[in-house]
This record gives sequence, C-alpha cells and structure tokens, in this order.
Amino acid sequence: MGSRKTTQKRATKQTSIGVFLAATLALAGCDEPTSAPIEPPKVENDYTVEPSINAELADHTNHFDQKVYKIGDNVYSAVGWSLANTIMIEGDDGIIIFDASTSVEAGTEVLAQFREITDKPVVAVVYSHFHPDHWGGVKAFVDEQDVIDGKVTIIAHETLVENVVRQGGTVGTIQAMRSGYTFGIFLNPQDNEQMNGGIGPREPGGSSTFIQPTLTFTDKLDIEISGIELQFFHVPSEAPDEIALYLPQSNTLLSAETIQGPTLPNIHTLRGTRFRDPVKWYRSIDALRAINADNMVPSHGQPVYGADKVAEVLTMTRDGIQYIHDQTIRQMNKGLTPDELAQAITFPPHLRDYAPYLREYYGTVKHSVRQIYTGYLGWFDGDPVNLDPTPPLESAERYIALAGGREALLLAAENAYADEDYQWAAELATYLIRVDHEDQKARQIKAAAFRHLGYAQININWRNWYLTSAMELEGEIEPLRSLGRLARIFSSADIVSEWPADFLIEGLTTRLKAEETFDMHMIAGFRFSDVGEEYALEIRRGVAQMHSSIPNDAAFTLTFTRATLIAVAQGRTTLADALAGGAATLEGEPADVQTFLAKFESPAQEIWLTLR
Repeated sequence: MGSRKTTQKRATKQTSIGVFLAATLALAGCDEPTSAPIEPPKVENDYTVEPSINAELADHTNHFDQKVYKIGDNVYSAVGWSLANTIMIEGDDGIIIFDASTSVEAGTEVLAQFREITDKPVVAVVYSHFHPDHWGGVKAFVDEQDVIDGKVTIIAHETLVENVVRQGGTVGTIQAMRSGYTFGIFLNPQDNEQMNGGIGPREPGGSSTFIQPTLTFTDKLDIEISGIELQFFHVPSEAPDEIALYLPQSNTLLSAETIQGPTLPNIHTLRGTRFRDPVKWYRSIDALRAINADNMVPSHGQPVYGADKVAEVLTMTRDGIQYIHDQTIRQMNKGLTPDELAQAITFPPHLRDYAPYLREYYGTVKHSVRQIYTGYLGWFDGDPVNLDPTPPLESAERYIALAGGREALLLAAENAYADEDYQWAAELATYLIRVDHEDQKARQIKAAAFRHLGYAQININWRNWYLTSAMELEGEIEPLRSLGRLARIFSSADIVSEWPADFLIEGLTTRLKAEETFDMHMIAGFRFSDVGEEYALEIRRGVAQMHSSIPNDAAFTLTFTRATLIAVAQGRTTLADALAGGAATLEGEPADVQTFLAKFESPAQEIWLTLR
C-alpha cells in the first residue's frame, strides 16, 4: 500500500510537539524525562494467526441449507439461495412472489425451484421493505414490460422508493464501503469457510435490478389476487417501511423482518442506518401476536410451524428487544454513558440462551445499547472533556510521549499481545498507527489482534469487521475497487434510473467544496425537458441552496433530459459531449458552467475505515 499524503505533515507536527514538550519541561525547572532501557518483548511473535471459526457460528450455517419449505397448501419459502428468503404464494391462476432475493442470478435459481412446483405465471411481487436483498432479483421473476402493461402488480409501502433512492444516493458511498466490511465481501476464501450471513447464507453477489412499485399503501391494504385474500399492514421495525402479510384463508403470517430470522435482531446495524426505534419494533411484533397465526414465514431463516411455536418466537423476540430498550433507559437515567451501558447490560439466561432467535449471530446487546443512547440523547455523554477533545493525532502523539516513545509503546503492545490481551494490544497499536500510517510493526500487531478477536466471534458482523479491518491493515484492500463492487448493490443502473430530477440536483449540495466559495455568489439553472421540471442551484458563500424555479439572474441554464444527466453522473458521457451532440443545450457562457461545476467534488475514491 502506498504512502498516504498526510505522512509528511504528521511527521512535521510530531517534531513541533516534541520541541514544545521539551521547552515546557525546561521552563518548569525539570530535565527532559529519560526513558528506561527498552526490554525485549516477553515472547517473540511472528503474528501469524491461523483461520478458524467459532463452532457455534459454523453450526448456525446449517440453518440455511438450500431447501424449499412448504407451509400449508400453497405457500413455499426458498431458504439458502440469497441472504433473504423468496416466498411463493400459489393462487388459482398465478403466483405471488414475496421478496425477490438480492440478485437476478439468485432469483433465477429460486424460480427454477418454484417451476418444479407450478408453471403458473407471476402475477404480483411484494417488496417487504427497501433493503436490496428483498428486491434486487425482481427481473428474474418478471419482465418490466409486463409490469408496465398491468399484467404484474408490484406492491410496497408508499415510502419504499424514497428510501431506496436515499439509501443509494445520499450516503451511498460510505454505506457501501461499510457494508463491504459488515458482510465480509472482501474476505479471503479461507476466512469464509463454513460461514453464513447471520440471517441467511453468505450473500454470493450478482446483478441488482429494480422495478417501481405499482400499488402502494400507508397503513393497511386488503386485496384479492388470483383467488388469494391478502391483508397487508405496516409494521415499522427493522426498516421504517416494513410490511407484513397475513393470509386469512390459511391463517399464515408472512412476518417480513419484524422477526429478523434465527438471531438476536439487529436493533442497530454497524454498516450505518437511521435510528431503529425498539419501541415501534416490539409494538409491531405485538400486532403480529394478536393474529394468532398457525404458521409464520419470516423473510430470513426457516418457517415456524404451529400456533404455539409461532406465539413463543414472537413473544420471546419482542421481550428480548424490550428488555434491551428498557434496561438501557433505566441505566441511562442513572447517568451511565454508552460504553458503561455496553458493560452493564446483559441478557438474563432465559433470553441469552433462547436459540436461535436471541443468540447474537447478527445483532448484539453491546452495539444495540449504544444506538439506543444516541437515539434518545445524541452523542454527548455528559462530560465536557468530550465537547472539544484533543484531536486524535495530537492525542496519540502525547500518549506515545508519555509512554516513553514509540519503542516503549510498541513493546507494551507486543507484551499485551503475548498475554492474549488482544483488545488492549490493538488499542495501543492504534496510537502508533495514528501518528504514522506506515508503521508496519504496529499494523501487524493490530491486524493479528483483530484476527484473534474475529475468529472467536459468534456474531458475523463483528467477525467480518475485525477480519476485514485486519486485511486493510495488511494492505490487502484497494478502496477504489471495493467501492466499485459495492456501488452495484446500492446504486445499480436500475436504481439510479429511478432518481427523480430534484434529487439529482439537490444531491450536489452535499458535495460543495465550501472552502472555495466563501466569497462566491452564483446561480445556475437546470431544466429537464422530459419531465417538465426546472430547478436552480445557488452557491452563496459556502452553501448551495436548491430552488424550485430558475430566477432571471441565473448565470446560465442547462437543458437536458433526466436520463442525460444520469448518464453524465455515471460517467457514460460528459457534459461537453452532451452539448456537442445536442443531448443538452446551454443558455449562457461555457466558462460560467466550468467555474460553477468546478466547485463540486466527485465522490470519494478512497475511504479508509481502520487505517486512519
């Protein structure tokens, strides 16, 4: 891995801090501290860590063996082909697909399984919520023209498209990168042996597709399709647009991700998400409990058969979520901070050992309580020392100086590693890496410590973050290549093609290089000829504001179709080529366009999550 641009700057700053410390000691009448002789480490380590997997986590993989489960007379759940299940409901003259897997490749395999059961055409598809593993394979099941012609109905909550667009467009870059760490997308084959995705099999990847819903609703929707009575209702939980489906003719419940699968639910996801309200979640489960279904088909994991077992799983899951929430609030009201909450709150045995539904394969108590604290109180823990803390680089430099220099702190990290105190070894090595990203010894120690911590986990998210971060420290991850792979999930061509015109323009506001515009005031107009919409973007001393009409004093106006702007954004053409070829027209001076657009930066090409 090449040197990073901050290395020289950091070296200079370290020297100046060293001079400052020496001068301060001299003024105080003290000699500069002398370090004790550096002793060799307790054990000479080569920091080689053999791949392994927690036995319980490996056994959990068996839950997702590929199989089509039959529920009642006409419901079938395909488990094991994608992170999410694909569920088929067979009607009189057609079939309904509930969740369409992550990719066309997985969807094609699932449809082949369903075709061994029935050759009836697909007449409806349901997206249970906006996460890609529930709609990405839709074009394996239906042709978009059939949807346009009204032969196929696509059903979703009214906010689904808005959530899909925001997911891929607003924080899509950083969330894509973090998702790669969460799901272990970059891990080597030996680290993925016997592994699963916590709520499903390891996601194999593939081509993500999307078709707009044609029937949406707010709270409830009762409809009959192909002779099947369908009762949809909104159940905000793992996602704000989550919908469940009840089939009254067979007393069967399709619970979506209110029951996230055979695991403790992810009340917070490490890849990053908006606040998941635990109270709304367990109240949604209570709504499912009131149905008293005979069978339940979650969107992850195996079906649950029998009214008593359904009631038990629902009750235990909602109790686990409420326990985490209520005990977090209880301890918050005693003044505990997020880190203290993570240590103080643990499940009692009857919840901790309720396998598999409350085992920590996907969610954990520790990362859930931190999210609850932040959701209610925000980031500030109440100690003013954290209002304006010493910057991380300077803090690291000072800790290294207090330890007696780099060699002394490195020795402490080596000894902590030898004592199998891997968390402390990683924390100590972090100070050294922060000062010098090219400190290979410190990186080696931290990476090895992370491997030990990762291989011990039953939680797939923690394991994947530890092991992927170890790869980053070892120089095995190329951020540009990684982002490209992940963008195909969150911002595939089908998704980007759905971005509305106003979203495309307003999205520029968060890419303004504000520091270059403090003395600038300029307005640009954007007219979309295909949808009859126009917007203006005003740069005003460090802020870019979008307007819903073009003022008379706009410096220039560009006119094009939404598809043309999307093609420019995706790099399939350039604005200059669009203008030259007639796909875009300009009212104003080309120099003004260049000046204006130069103030917006391109998406990041390198994102380092651990090496920082």
